[in-house]
Amino acid sequence: MSRVALLTALLAWSAGFVDAIGFLALFHMFTAHMSGNSVWLGAAFGLGDWRLALHHLFPIPLFVLGVALGTTRVELAQRRRLRSPFAPPLLLEAGLLAGFMVFGSACVVDGAVQPQAVWTFYLLAALPALAMGLQNVALRRAAGQALHTTYVTGVLQSLGEGAVHYLFWLREQMRVAGWRRALRASTAHSELRGAVLALWLWCAYVAGAISGGFTKGRWELHALALPLGALVVVIVVELARPSWNAAA
Repeated sequence: MSRVALLTALLAWSAGFVDAIGFLALFHMFTAHMSGNSVWLGAAFGLGDWRLALHHLFPIPLFVLGVALGTTRVELAQRRRLRSPFAPPLLLEAGLLAGFMVFGSACVVDGAVQPQAVWTFYLLAALPALAMGLQNVALRRAAGQALHTTYVTGVLQSLGEGAVHYLFWLREQMRVAGWRRALRASTAHSELRGAVLALWLWCAYVAGAISGGFTKGRWELHALALPLGALVVVIVVELARPSWNAAA
């Protein structure tokens, strides 16, 4: 497992954690899983519940804005040959999550963020949505595969496609060289490595969601200190040993 793969898995764990916290504290709003928000949006409009539909529409453009901001920042950093182009968007992400944790905690009532003004609620909800968009551009390539730490559907697609391509390759290799040589050669097969990495990232995301759900019931939004700590680790490692040449 490469260093980039480990850092990417740590980011996936953080994304699952933040998404679980947001889902529980922001009235079932996803802050990373935009596919889920899109389904809620369509189903609510179909049922005629436009308030619920707008509730789930709200984070989608903010997530896209976060992706755009992060991509712009990384592109400019690479053009300027900065040491670690991924560190600045991750630092901004950490700042947004810290703001959500600090200011949102003051508005928690019965386990949910419930400020007196509606606009305050959506201002707070914008912070983790932007943060997850920013994260999605960081360390997004490992083991020769394009992967996103907040996009679980794409990770599962990479897992399924990679597994099928590897099995077809394995079948042909077993006919030509025998099963022992085929299995030995499998360790260097890019499709298998990509499928294993995709499974690893999915497990990390789910583990993060489990951690978020478990700690939310005990520490409320202060539980976000854990993914913030994970982000700090990734940022420090990136500043010390940038991995963008391998990951870009």
